[in-house]
Amino acid sequence: MNGITLEVIWFDNDMIEVLFRCSNGYFSGQAEIYLANDGFEEIAQTLRGFPSTPSDSRDVEIGTFDPKYADGGARMHFHCLDSPGHAAVDVQLRGNGSKGLGEVESVALRIPIEAAAVDRFIRELRAIDKTIGATATLHQTGRVD
Repeated sequence: MNGITLEVIWFDNDMIEVLFRCSNGYFSGQAEIYLANDGFEEIAQTLRGFPSTPSDSRDVEIGTFDPKYADGGARMHFHCLDSPGHAAVDVQLRGNGSKGLGEVESVALRIPIEAAAVDRFIRELRAIDKTIGATATLHQTGRVD
């Protein structure tokens, strides 16, 4: 499956650990990332209404990019590619073993998306519960050029 998937793999009263997977059909990666208990809602709120204009962009960062801390991190830059509103998300992913972006166990890729897929992703993020194996997926639309 091409796109982004967040899967709950562990949780307690303070945080949720997710397996973050991303692929555009050419490149892919995955990392275990910690979120605050309200992390899914924060992502959903940030993405609500995207894309609203051809110049709309949103940034989401989860986990950590500091190699001194456990697990990895993901940066997602949602933006429009042109005036008709074709959109993409640029993902930078750092695994637990990576010292930084561009190093071993890191990946950067672009995933084409559309507004309807973002809306579905937001609904899934808001519906996800603290159940091992629960997922939310942002599906890729089209192909990477």
